[in-house]
Amino acid sequence: MTNEELEQPLQRAVEEWREISGEISDELRVAIARLIDRHKEALADHFYETMLGDPDAAPFLGHALINERLRFSLQNWLSGIFQADGGADLTEAVAMQKKIGFVHARIHVPIHVVMRGARVLKRDIASRLIEDGLSSDAVAKAMAYCGDLIDLAMEIASSAYVAGTARNVRTDEAYKLFSLSQNISVERERQRAALLEWGHQLLFALYGGKREAMVPIGTSAFGLWLHHKANVVFEGAPEILRIQSSMNRIDFDLIQKLGQAEGTEMAEGVSEIERALLEIKYLLTTLFDRYLEIENARDVLTRLLNRRFLPSILAREIAIANQRKSNFAVLLVDIDRFKEINDNYGHDAGDMVLQQSADLILGLVRSGDFIFRYGGEEILIVLVEVTPKAALNVAETIRHRFAHTPFKVESEKTIPVTVSIGVASFDGHPDYDHLISLADDALYRAKNGGRNRCEASFTEE
Repeated sequence: MTNEELEQPLQRAVEEWREISGEISDELRVAIARLIDRHKEALADHFYETMLGDPDAAPFLGHALINERLRFSLQNWLSGIFQADGGADLTEAVAMQKKIGFVHARIHVPIHVVMRGARVLKRDIASRLIEDGLSSDAVAKAMAYCGDLIDLAMEIASSAYVAGTARNVRTDEAYKLFSLSQNISVERERQRAALLEWGHQLLFALYGGKREAMVPIGTSAFGLWLHHKANVVFEGAPEILRIQSSMNRIDFDLIQKLGQAEGTEMAEGVSEIERALLEIKYLLTTLFDRYLEIENARDVLTRLLNRRFLPSILAREIAIANQRKSNFAVLLVDIDRFKEINDNYGHDAGDMVLQQSADLILGLVRSGDFIFRYGGEEILIVLVEVTPKAALNVAETIRHRFAHTPFKVESEKTIPVTVSIGVASFDGHPDYDHLISLADDALYRAKNGGRNRCEASFTEE
């Protein structure tokens, strides 16, 4: 990366970095670099021990895989900051600080946590400088030098963090706008039907003598839709809180009472649930009626979610999974030999296959799940609140359905179409790019393994 490729603020940062490095002697700079190199493992250990005690930082550092990677990354970061030669080519070092800022924004690390981490490092380095036997004058100069370099690195990262956060906010708002642009009337009826279906299932379980089969409304298709989609689309709407309150009353009060009720008591309990469902339906209608139906902001061909909304959804699903101690999964679906379909039957036929593929997948997932047009012939599915085994089962169901469904390429002509699917289950990593990479790697293995197959990033138990 050259200076011309860097934005003007980063060019200024390079110049300032050189100025800071030039304020101390070569001998002292080398001594500091050697000290950092000797103690970088201990510095990283102390850093994470301290930050794990911070309740705001711990959620980003507790996962074992992240902990191991970040320790190594922090050691490399220290070596890159405190270079013995003062940094012959500082453009890469400055660009790295910018990348760090964007990553912190992407995984939603609070900026005050980053600043506290810098303070921990500066204090620890200062202690080791004092213990190293340097003269008091040299220690003072070294502490100023180290503090200035870390502060400058934080400034560069912070500027990128702010830019990344602003971009994420814009994407979040765009997703809300997109969601509101869908056919509100159709979605309203779909969710009302989901409520009705749950009520019927409850009655069948209750009067069929299978009370242990009563499913909480919070984990029903309607409940998943409310938790994972409605809370985003209708954020801040008072009806959402009232619907959630009614659902909690059903799950944690009324259903509990029905578990042992008989005769008149059971009939009264059923009546209470019916009244609660009527209230939810009324609130649902009021909620949807707030918004106009606008048809735009979808993928033009498949009518699926646009890929640019993926960061917002995955970041939120990670937060929900951590908060609820639940799981979710990503399925990356690739249509096998799609180029041959275009070459043999034309691009119109390829478009028809893509549209049919989207419709097929829509019919096999729940209303609380998310489906994205990810690439040319790739579709990405986010399955919410699902175990790794269940996610792999869904993938196999999709693969099997494709393999046994004829796809139209002309009015009277059909062809067989298969898909390869990579499955990744959330493993606690706070960066959604990690999850997508796992799914992509699994997809690569599926295609290399002969296509028309599913591969997972985890070991099926």
